[in-house]
Amino acid sequence: MANAKNVQHGTAGATPINVDLSRIDHGSTRKVQLTSNYTLLCGAGIPTRPGMTGASQANLEYPRTLSSGTQITLSAEEAAALVTAGKATYV
Repeated sequence: MANAKNVQHGTAGATPINVDLSRIDHGSTRKVQLTSNYTLLCGAGIPTRPGMTGASQANLEYPRTLSSGTQITLSAEEAAALVTAGKATYV
């Protein structure tokens, strides 16, 4: 079992959203609808978010804030952290 490596992926409302990078499954994604604004961070070890790839994304600067009500596909772990914090629901 890998040692936990919690890294802040963003902030939803005033709540930091931390994900254990030692448990990331790059093939497992979930779609959520945000119930709070979510400011995304991008840093060492944070994988590219599946919903943020492709030509349709004109601005990938970070930090980047997504509005409440936005639906986005994230790693299953980041999605679970948002849902557990009460800042998103599964779609």
